[in-house]
Amino acid sequence: MSSCEETLSNWDAMTNSYDKNNATYYIQFLNATASYETAIDPAGQPTNIETTVGVALLGAPQATDVTVNLVADPSSTLTSDMYTLSSSTITIPAGKTSGSVQMTAIADKMPEDETLKLVLNMDAGGAEASSANQLNYDMLRIKFCPLTDLNELVGAWTGFDSWNYPTEVITFLEGEKFMIDGLGVGWMTDWWGEIVITQTPVEVTMNPDGTLVIEEQPYMTTTWNGDPQPAYSVEGTGKWDNCKKTLIIDYVFIQGGGPLNYEFIENITLK
Repeated sequence: MSSCEETLSNWDAMTNSYDKNNATYYIQFLNATASYETAIDPAGQPTNIETTVGVALLGAPQATDVTVNLVADPSSTLTSDMYTLSSSTITIPAGKTSGSVQMTAIADKMPEDETLKLVLNMDAGGAEASSANQLNYDMLRIKFCPLTDLNELVGAWTGFDSWNYPTEVITFLEGEKFMIDGLGVGWMTDWWGEIVITQTPVEVTMNPDGTLVIEEQPYMTTTWNGDPQPAYSVEGTGKWDNCKKTLIIDYVFIQGGGPLNYEFIENITLK
């Protein structure tokens, strides 16, 4: 007579299915808490929020697929017509430790300027990890007021720059061009210590999606200790908000062919 016994390899031992009743592995949401906002497309329309809902297996990979059901919690304020899931179940394939589906929040269905909650519970056959078995996402469709007339943003603006200098700039129209005058004067004359001799208003491109661009262009000439300095140009980017009547401008001064090693952010409000 002869006998033999099977010796499991390390891979076999790792991928043998565990007894679910003994809770030998757990499932949890990845990024169980997050906040998202809509954006604005180049035409000035709100974009949908698109993100991934993922789950992870805590423990050794299983020999068979693991299925996780997604169930909306009654506390959700993002209603079923405001979002879609590519599937109501997530499959973790055999030998793997994670799986995911795609979630899309439909901007046109959401109210403006109101944070809604998407709350999903998981049904993983009793293997739900107690620490992350519920998904909570905040969803906001930002309020956006299209800019139909540049005159809506013409006037005096006040606030502070990122160097904490009080600032007041003036915006006006030069034909169809939106112009701004007064950026960075407080910093230039105080911290940098130069005297402004000439200052040229700069053109700002106001894009329909709520962004703005200042292409590099001549800005000012100065003196220091009585000596004329190389002329300054300026360039930058930023955002406009026609609902709140605010501008955020991130810009740099350029001198001698390159930017100064200083960055400026104006956060200003129309008077």
